[in-house]
Amino acid sequence: MAKGTGLVPALAICAVLGVVSSHTFTIIGESCAMLGENDFKGLWSKTISEKSNYIVDSIIAVMCLACLVIYSGILGDVFTPLLASAGVPDSMNSRTKNIIGLTVSVLFPLSSLKDLSALSFTSVLGFMSILYTIIFLCVRALDGSYNAMTGKFVIDNVIAKPSFLKQSVWNVDFTSLVLASNLGLAYIAHYNAPTFYRELKDVNSQRFSKMVKISFAILTSLYVLSMMSGYNTFGDICEGNILLNYHPGDILSTFGRVATGTSILFGFPLVAVGAREGLAGVATAFGMNAIAEENNRFALVALILAVVTYISCTVKDVSFVVGVTGAVMGSLIVYIIPAIIYSNAVKISKGQDSDEYKTARYNNILVPFGTLIAALGVFMTVKETS
Repeated sequence: MAKGTGLVPALAICAVLGVVSSHTFTIIGESCAMLGENDFKGLWSKTISEKSNYIVDSIIAVMCLACLVIYSGILGDVFTPLLASAGVPDSMNSRTKNIIGLTVSVLFPLSSLKDLSALSFTSVLGFMSILYTIIFLCVRALDGSYNAMTGKFVIDNVIAKPSFLKQSVWNVDFTSLVLASNLGLAYIAHYNAPTFYRELKDVNSQRFSKMVKISFAILTSLYVLSMMSGYNTFGDICEGNILLNYHPGDILSTFGRVATGTSILFGFPLVAVGAREGLAGVATAFGMNAIAEENNRFALVALILAVVTYISCTVKDVSFVVGVTGAVMGSLIVYIIPAIIYSNAVKISKGQDSDEYKTARYNNILVPFGTLIAALGVFMTVKETS
């Protein structure tokens, strides 16, 4: 559990951050209801500053770029062992070569599409892939096939043997902030909260709140299952991408790699659009309108993928990018910004002297909380991966 965090603290961190993330997601929807806004930028304009709208685009662009780096790195991690199993020689099969090859042959053409409606099936594909992977993790955690002494996938010494020297039930220390940072990215979806609020049938604050609570409860349960299963199988040697721990001859892990790789391959363009539109919004705000023009779409996509590919080939461990991005972007989008937007929305709609505003101001405690999580999370992630 975060390489040293005990079972109980790890589960507590996951649950508490899930509850807090659910709350901040909900208050974004309530802010939309109070102010009649339908997007994150509109909420920012009404509650903070219309002149600083570019900050929203900047945050979304950076977050999407970081996610693209993570996706690109995972694709390299997933397809390299798959191609090795298929008999592709080492001279033609490396993480870097596969990332570059997939970027040029698949990711760039898909990310350059003007209409991505043909990729709408990826939401179902992604969910099914996640569900299969979690079931596979649970099966391997229980069937003993990776037992350090007798496991059939361990005795041939092809993979590192599981180690539980740091295993603990109650231990919690500064390394636990790495887990908190990773969960900051895992729970992040808040910039889409206005869209979900707008598109929910017969929407009102109560229905939206119920939907959010159920969704985050399911999400937290899935995270707990995957976290416990992965750690109970491999212990202290868990990789940032858990699929890298499994034996190349494990057919269930092979299917897991295929499912994950395919899902990411077709989900990548959807995130690339977010990065492209975010960068275009920032460029427009600073008077560089030409960058946002349609005839420059291919050039902007090529630039984005060139930067993403370079970073993903350079940074071998995706857990570093996940930790830093989760600490900074997670804190901003999940904790800090929703608290500020909501308290200001209540102030505007109910009045500064209202009881509702006095209650809403308690949410501002999430601002220093998020700032502390961001600073310490980045520090510990850098320290742990250096």
